Amino acid sequence: MLMWLHFASSIFGGSASIFEFELYFGLLIFVGYMVVDTQEIIEKAHLGDMDYEKHSLTLFTDFVAVFIRMLIIMLKNAADKEEKKKKKKKKKRRN
Repeated sequence: MLMWLHFASSIFGGSASIFEFELYFGLLIFVGYMVVDTQEIIEKAHLGDMDYEKHSLTLFTDFVAVFIRMLIIMLKNAADKEEKKKKKKKKKRRN
């Protein structure tokens, strides 16, 4: 789904708002994966599957995907703030 969204955004101009939507939507999807995987781990443990190494790796990969998305969002927000500061300083210098 994210691949098609990225493909469509590149065809229709690749605007920044579509990129932001893609980031936040991807974050929502991976948080959903964490919830689903946690529920599956609980069900498997209830049925006797106590392979904690496999379960921890599953959650770790989900956590890494969420962390990367959050890092990209935070870096983009920091870049936007820096750009606003530069514009503000430039505007003050003109006056």
